[in-house]
Amino acid sequence: MRKYKNILVVVEPEREDQPALDRALEIARFSPDTRITAFLAVYDFSYDITTLLNIDEQTEMRRGILEISEKWLENELISKHSENAAISGKVVWYRSLPEAITKEIKKGSYDLVIKSADSHGLMDGVIFTPADWQLLRSAEIPALIAKNHPWPEGSSILVALNLADSADSDTRFMNLRLLRNAQELARLIHGEIHLLNAAPPLMPVAIVEIPGFTPDIYSEAVMKHNREQIRAFGARHRIPPENCHVIEGQPDDVIPKMAADLHTCAVLIGHTGRSGLAAALIGNICEEIVDAVNCDLMVLKKIPRK
Repeated sequence: MRKYKNILVVVEPEREDQPALDRALEIARFSPDTRITAFLAVYDFSYDITTLLNIDEQTEMRRGILEISEKWLENELISKHSENAAISGKVVWYRSLPEAITKEIKKGSYDLVIKSADSHGLMDGVIFTPADWQLLRSAEIPALIAKNHPWPEGSSILVALNLADSADSDTRFMNLRLLRNAQELARLIHGEIHLLNAAPPLMPVAIVEIPGFTPDIYSEAVMKHNREQIRAFGARHRIPPENCHVIEGQPDDVIPKMAADLHTCAVLIGHTGRSGLAAALIGNICEEIVDAVNCDLMVLKKIPRK
């Protein structure tokens, strides 16, 4: 059964290019009859200081801005005409782009949301949360952060697996969801799937007290265990052993390097949904990887299991 039938694309008029829309059209090229909704949230902050205007004048101002935006989007979609997809535009008046996206996802029966990658640095993450960061944290469907590059047929697709607690049902479920989405992308572009586990060089404090137990012994035991786990996982899903990789290091270092070595078109990673001050100051691993990889990043948010 085809997975990506109905795609929500976030269009941003301030950009000269639209990588998110281009990516949706590329998926449609491999999968005809895909429905694409080009979604544009507009708001003019001068509207906030129009208290001197009466209700009718405020309504007219808002209507005029919406009409201009709808015309712009219509022209943009005409320039992106595709015979493989039914494309429609939707313009909404909303102050917050992330909130508008989240609301639209909940209203529609979308299979995938695509947004172009934003440029943001360290201080952006501390002072405010850019739209793509918020989207990764809140989207209940797979979220693809698209960068400006093609998806050549036969490209590699990298899946980052969590093998830290293979007995945990939520972890196993997330790993399976990541693989299923990778398989759909691989089916579309005739791509090759690679599995990756980044094993951070950590050692429990209690082990330090065991006589004769060294960090090297612990590290090798972890690496051996993870190799066995990832190869067993790969074997169950017909991923050859040579495509199953375990590398010692932090995920935000290991994943971008492996993605570059394999020339991947997309990296898939799970999101635990951490929030609060820790997320603002430190950043989740998947959010850090957005900046580091030179390919698209698909993020799946943890789904509570009943």
